[in-house]
Amino acid sequence: MKEGTTLLSGHVRVLVVHPPALIARDFIDYPYFADLGAVQLAAVVRARGHEVVLVDAYALPRSGMYVREDRRHLGAPLDDLGAPIAAAGAVDAVVVAYTPFHRPPHRDALYAGLLRGIRAIHGRTPIVLADAYQSGQHYVESDGVLAAYPEADAWVKYEAEVTVPALLDALAGGERPAGIHRGVRPERLDDLPDPAWDLVDLDAHDAFRASVIGAAGRPRWAFPIDGRTMPMITSRGCPYRCAHCSSNPDRAPGEVKTQRRLSPARVDAAMARLKSLGATRVAILDELLNVNRAHFDAVLTSAEKHGLALEIPNGLRADHLTREHVERLGRRVTTISVSAESGVQRVLDEIVGKDLDPAAIEHVAGWAHELSVPLLVHFIIGMPGERAEEIAATLTWAADLHARFAIEPAVQYATPLPGTRLAEGRSLPVIKEWGPAFQKRPSQPGMLVDALALETFKHGFERRVASQRGADKLIVNLTYACNNHCTFCAVGTRDGVHGDADRQREFLQIYRDNGVRMVDFDGGEPTLHPEVLEIIGHARSIGYERITITTNGRRAQYEDFAKALVTSGITTLLFSVHGNDARSHAQQVGVAEAFDQTVAGIRNCVRLAPSTVEIGMNVTITKGNQALLPDIAELALSLGLAWINLQFLTPFGRATKWIAPDENEATASASRTITEYGDRIRFQVINLPFCMMPEHAHLLTGDLGKLARHMAFVNNESVNLADYLAERRVRKPVCGPCPHQLVCGGFYELDDVPEPPWKVAEEDRVGPIRALPVIRG
Repeated sequence: MKEGTTLLSGHVRVLVVHPPALIARDFIDYPYFADLGAVQLAAVVRARGHEVVLVDAYALPRSGMYVREDRRHLGAPLDDLGAPIAAAGAVDAVVVAYTPFHRPPHRDALYAGLLRGIRAIHGRTPIVLADAYQSGQHYVESDGVLAAYPEADAWVKYEAEVTVPALLDALAGGERPAGIHRGVRPERLDDLPDPAWDLVDLDAHDAFRASVIGAAGRPRWAFPIDGRTMPMITSRGCPYRCAHCSSNPDRAPGEVKTQRRLSPARVDAAMARLKSLGATRVAILDELLNVNRAHFDAVLTSAEKHGLALEIPNGLRADHLTREHVERLGRRVTTISVSAESGVQRVLDEIVGKDLDPAAIEHVAGWAHELSVPLLVHFIIGMPGERAEEIAATLTWAADLHARFAIEPAVQYATPLPGTRLAEGRSLPVIKEWGPAFQKRPSQPGMLVDALALETFKHGFERRVASQRGADKLIVNLTYACNNHCTFCAVGTRDGVHGDADRQREFLQIYRDNGVRMVDFDGGEPTLHPEVLEIIGHARSIGYERITITTNGRRAQYEDFAKALVTSGITTLLFSVHGNDARSHAQQVGVAEAFDQTVAGIRNCVRLAPSTVEIGMNVTITKGNQALLPDIAELALSLGLAWINLQFLTPFGRATKWIAPDENEATASASRTITEYGDRIRFQVINLPFCMMPEHAHLLTGDLGKLARHMAFVNNESVNLADYLAERRVRKPVCGPCPHQLVCGGFYELDDVPEPPWKVAEEDRVGPIRALPVIRG
């Protein structure tokens, strides 16, 4: 195709292209808004008097998000771009947007393919790459772009609205653009025209966004892009100097950071135009929208005036928000986003440089909770010089904010983008996709806390928050009656009474109505409750999907009862066995004949149980059986059981230091048993700190699951299991830097064991059902 013919007129004909991108599965920022830079640049070039053709890969008939293994293709397929690029006809220059999502400074195969196609269609026509940077997204500093893409003639770094038109003016005078050009800032944003959305097929643009929603695999969007959601930037830059941030990337060394803003009148005119184009929602992509209160108020007022929903995905300054702001935002946005980064003042002051008091986050969280406005709070872990204890403090605070105020915490790794203070003087890892580094892979070298520990911290935090979202299991103590007399029994000091069956059914219904689908029946010995089978059947009838009963199995020695039990609706049956023969078992449970009866019960149930019932063994480790764990494992195999829970003592009831095992010897015995039998038996270790058994840490449950479990006692009292057990937990110096502490309560203290907190007077034993404080609908 021949080149353009308008050069002598003083104006040129320009093709502006926004390219598709291959992005990480766990992408950061908002790549589906990345075309705003090209659309804005097209408007500026047109306003300069040049003729513009715009090809937006996000607004073609087949534009969408396509899943490609672990990456996502965003935009139209590459083959679809040839026709509209060719249809542009003769042009004098091609300007192609170049975004952080094209993996600078590495050669991106998709982007390179597009440039090769443009060169094949438009011959020697100059190709100019332009960052078209406007603020609001991460910037990756690099000088190797032209080396990565020899198909291009020139590259404009940073903001392009002044420099690209100047290059086109020079082209009209016969000067071909070449080399690297540092973008000149447009100092008055009011002088820029509105983005050239009239050159974009907005219906195709809407369809593209809908495809993103469908393919991204996210069940809930904190910042929805449904309807006609259109992006807007009302300010550029940020005056704050956080170490991890890449704002104001064109700033000269020593230059003070600033922010340029649209005037209130210009904000309102831009909102009005988006409304006239059919926008239902506006995504404000400013780096920091509420630097200036008057500007922030003007944006909110304009959105209210034009009836537009807002989304402000980049975190706001919590200390610049008032309760009135939270209330106004609550009527416009889906989620308010604020940035905390750390909960430790030293880290904020000396490392991040954020100049923030964490109390401001608490204030906003309280207002948002009071006003029922969803709040997202950003945190960063792994900053240079940040200690493990400080990471733990931040994540503990974040989990506490979630528990108290229902905030949504977003934890990212400190990722040293080239050009940021975080990267200064550091040997950067070779990373081609920055998205997963923020989300999935620590990438900061030489930190006080290594990558494995950071991953452990983050993984534990995510599991803890998931467990705090509400109860997922109910544990019902059906009775305190028991035909054993175990030396370690947590309820062994209670009177052996049965719970009221009607009240227990009410508990089951309340928790089921709140979405709980799992229930464990315990005791005492639950099979001694006169209505145990009926209660199990009731739980199944109202929708409980996982039903477990823990029993000493003695009653199951009777075949009729064993058959009734395994067909009652249970899905899991756990037998309590604490020795490998009659003598050792009797020493733990206080009944000479118990072992033979329990073994008979196990055999009956293994023989009679349908395949849908999983059967295992619980072993409580004491001073008397800690050396017998391999023999108990051998017994389990002989009985046809391939699942053992090894449980260390909980210090309630009869469980005192006099029967507690030596922690180190018991741990060593458990570890040897797991190593020897782990290929034949599935083990789970309960109530042991992670640091005690690092070689089998994946088998330790910690206290995590208990956060999402409630226990209903015989007296109708209900407690959170983690809170209940935490009363006897203690932290030791070794816990300070431990990356497991978000899911581990520390060590059990077995001295001076108190009465359980749920003991009540005899007259209250069958009292009213109490309020359920942490159940969430």
